[in-house]
Amino acid sequence: MTVPDGLSCDAPDEPDTVLPSGRGLPCGARLAGAVRALAAAKRTDPSALALAALLLVPDGACDPGECDVDGRVTLPLRPVVTATDSAVRRALAAAVALADPAFRIVPAADVGRLEAAVETLGYRNKTLAHALKRLSFQPLDGRVTELRDAVQMFGFVNEWCFDEEQVRRRFRELAPVYHPDTGVVACRERMAQLIDARNLLVRHVRTVYGSGAWMEREPAR
Repeated sequence: MTVPDGLSCDAPDEPDTVLPSGRGLPCGARLAGAVRALAAAKRTDPSALALAALLLVPDGACDPGECDVDGRVTLPLRPVVTATDSAVRRALAAAVALADPAFRIVPAADVGRLEAAVETLGYRNKTLAHALKRLSFQPLDGRVTELRDAVQMFGFVNEWCFDEEQVRRRFRELAPVYHPDTGVVACRERMAQLIDARNLLVRHVRTVYGSGAWMEREPAR
């Protein structure tokens, strides 16, 4: 079977070897793998795909570059493919994307920028986690039963400077930090003691409000 220009659609016997008088196309390993898989599925070769896709490649399509996240390889092309390397890469990327809409090619320059951004965010996350760990309270021995420990754990000045809403708001701020599954400073023991402290402070607020002692002891504002 042939396509226009007399190019056979049968795949060459040695797809990883540059054919005589042909050339090697430098491209990303991921793109090359996808192109070979598509060519095999279509019972053709990368050169035939390139010729067909060059007629369809959209204007303004991005060149995926000579390498990608999986590295760089050389894809063999037959001599009938005379377009520039950039045009062929864009055509092959478009052909793969048409066959598999979920397939995405990221230009090498963008990959570098993304990797740098990820590295920066990772460093910042480690720095933040380290700072939180240094500032966070150390787990006490056993359960939290003393009011002074609960007050200190929640960062209040004394037992008369907060109400129930402030206790619950502070708990909502601290819980995501220590949650054992998703917390930045994940700690099951700290989380359990945080719950103990919240319950103790809420009971304290309700007791002093109910007894009328709150207004007697509350510092002048």
